[in-house]
Amino acid sequence: MTGGIHRLVANARVAQHSLALPVWVPHSKMHVRFASHEASERRKTLGRLALAPPRYPPKEAPEPIVFDEPAVPFPHRAANQQAAFYRSSRVASYVLAAAIVLGGTAYFGSHALSADDGSPKDRSPPSTLESLYMELKKGLSDSNASQTAQFMVLALKRSTIIIKAVALCVLDYRRTLNAKYASKEEENESLRECHLRSAQRLLEALQANGGLYIKLGQHLSSVILLPPEWTATMRPLQDQNEPTPLPDLEIMFHNETGKTFEEAFSWMDEKPLGVASLAQVHRACDRETGQVLAVKMLHPNVERFSDIDMRMVTILVRWVKRMFPQFSFEWLADEMNKNLPLELDFRHEAGNSLRAQKDFAQYKSTCVYFPKVPWVHKRVMAMEFVNGHRPDDLVYLAEHKIDRNRVSQELSRIFAQMLYMHGFFHADPHGGNVLIRPRQPGSRSSENFEIVLLDHGLYFAIDEELRANYARFWLSLLSRTTPKVTQERRKYAKLIGNIGDDLYPVLESAITGRSGLEGSDNNNPSGVKGRPRKSSLLDLDSNTSISDEEKDHIRKTVLEKEGLLLDVMELLRRVPRVMLMVLKINDLTRGLDAHLHTTHGTARPFIITARYCALAARRNDKEKLAQCRREHGVSLHWLRDNIVSWWNYVYFNHGLMLLERLSDIKARIAKYTLYACAMFSDGFDTRAAHLAATGVSAQEHEEQRDREASEKAKRALRSDASSSTA
Repeated sequence: MTGGIHRLVANARVAQHSLALPVWVPHSKMHVRFASHEASERRKTLGRLALAPPRYPPKEAPEPIVFDEPAVPFPHRAANQQAAFYRSSRVASYVLAAAIVLGGTAYFGSHALSADDGSPKDRSPPSTLESLYMELKKGLSDSNASQTAQFMVLALKRSTIIIKAVALCVLDYRRTLNAKYASKEEENESLRECHLRSAQRLLEALQANGGLYIKLGQHLSSVILLPPEWTATMRPLQDQNEPTPLPDLEIMFHNETGKTFEEAFSWMDEKPLGVASLAQVHRACDRETGQVLAVKMLHPNVERFSDIDMRMVTILVRWVKRMFPQFSFEWLADEMNKNLPLELDFRHEAGNSLRAQKDFAQYKSTCVYFPKVPWVHKRVMAMEFVNGHRPDDLVYLAEHKIDRNRVSQELSRIFAQMLYMHGFFHADPHGGNVLIRPRQPGSRSSENFEIVLLDHGLYFAIDEELRANYARFWLSLLSRTTPKVTQERRKYAKLIGNIGDDLYPVLESAITGRSGLEGSDNNNPSGVKGRPRKSSLLDLDSNTSISDEEKDHIRKTVLEKEGLLLDVMELLRRVPRVMLMVLKINDLTRGLDAHLHTTHGTARPFIITARYCALAARRNDKEKLAQCRREHGVSLHWLRDNIVSWWNYVYFNHGLMLLERLSDIKARIAKYTLYACAMFSDGFDTRAAHLAATGVSAQEHEEQRDREASEKAKRALRSDASSSTA
């Protein structure tokens, strides 16, 4: 009985709580009487509910409440307000960025005038950009304050261009990644178009500034971890840059040599042979000797703005580290500050070329050729003129019956010799710095072509112990995976890059350019599309180039998976600087091989590298064994180590020689297959079959696709610019 009473009281309280409404009681008596009447009616209702038996749950669910009015009272007005907010936010970000640039430029501008001070021989001539301000200069006094102000205005303009482009890229990516898509295909296509727009936007900014920024773009064109839309868009920066007019160059030439063009040369071609990031080259005939020369002259703008550009990059790197401590790019700023001044001195470049030429003098047969340097000054250098073409010009190779597979193999051999044999390597071997020409009389080349190396401004030396450990690491990657081999891989990763188990998968993909091998990542044992991982680099698929599936797998594994982007940043911070340059030439040489559309399979460059790795490891072992014998004499332990070292050398060097010959046979079969397929599919058209067998058709198709994508990105940028202006 008592329990029933308690239940009735509880039910009454629940009903009272559910029906209780706030009552507004004003001072008026009429409202007071109305409120008291309403309270009495509510008490009667509560009494009836207290006597009614409880029903839980209710028989019928309450009907859902449907609002006829929209959640936002005025959706169009709200959308316009939101768009206005985005526009104002964008303008505010531009103003903030300009303020940061202006502050940095004002702070460092007074220290960045070294090119304007000093002797006349060290002074840079007026540049094309400065000519816009000639009328202004005539009205100003020639004081140091006016020069500083003009310099700071131009430096601010350059810095604003690059910061604006980066800010627009960030906004574009945020808008694309935050959007909702109906399908995965639509999302992928939208992201691909965003890649193209952002890459084109940054390309135009880099081309507008030139100099150091072109250098950065050249590296972007060869990094395998970047989307192909970025690498293809940045490729023109390798040798398609804006030239400096000859009058500006002649002023600098006269300051360096004391001669005008007419006094030094009997004729000079106004059209440059090539325009690189730091300099451009013109063909001319020496008036005294009659020799045809390639005259390399520094862009005046490069030296004038190099100091402020380096300082600005340093400022931006520090700001990034302060706002995002996990993203540290200080190593990039340090390397740029250290190496760029050396690249701006052509005497340093001539010395590098002479040293590399002496390194290759030990070989009876080599395809590499270094142009001779008759004379050199700091900003001007005369080289022997070499008539050749880019190594990926497949039409030129086909006309001279040069096998693109052999070109790829010799390129791999040359840079492997530099890295593992000489310990002094060219660190910027992109397509614009390499020429192919037919074999010349008296050449040491065993092929019907020669590989001419240009632009020797950036070289690195690597000590013997580091390159021997790096060679052993490569040999472990070519060995089949076992617990012992896995342990060796991680051991040498620690020695060459101070990399532990946490970052090992990222290092392996960065060095090989492929997805990880078996045992590389215990947390992710599956490979491309869930398939088992390969046991060694020699087990890779023998297709013509790395598949799109594997490229997507690498990018998703390294860049998209949560946390691994930070691992990449940590890897770049930990690895020694010289190893970063080794990773760079790995990317560049792989890029050259991909643009040649070779048919010998992707494992062939690894085979060539492994043979030189075996030789480097054997040389290092012999030195250590000789030192051990001098200190401790001959012992069973010494004999065992000697036999193991000799067997490893024989196994890799001579064993891989057989695989190298097999890859040659495979390449010829693949070329014959391409020829036959094109012959039958095109109605026995021998020209079409020849273009297919030489890779010209595949290259033209790829270039056409890149051009269409680039034009589409340009149209999108113009449309965005016009809409924002409107």
